This record gives sequence, C-alpha cells and structure tokens, in this order.
Amino acid sequence: MGKLKTSKNSLVIPGAPMSDQEIKTMIKESENGPFHTSQEVNQKIERWKTKYSK
Repeated sequence: MGKLKTSKNSLVIPGAPMSDQEIKTMIKESENGPFHTSQEVNQKIERWKTKYSK
C-alpha cells in the first residue's frame, strides 16, 4: 500500500478552535458549490485517464 497524500493546509489550528458559527458558515458555503451528475463525473474520469495513460 502506498503513502496517503495529505494536504499541508489544515483548517484546524491547535489552540484556536473554530466556533460553531464558523463551521456552519463553511458548511453552507460548500452546499452552494458546483455539483455534478454521476455521468459527468464518469466522463471527466475517462478524459483524465486518456490524458495521463500515454
């Protein structure tokens, strides 16, 4: 099993917890984000595979 890639950008800072309001705001922002159908995702994956399979 390979190494898991992790983000160096952590939203949690030790000693500075997020408030409930900050968490709720972040959730609401993400709910407004772009969403894709499973067919669109499959098409994007296929394009990605063909681009990087060479």
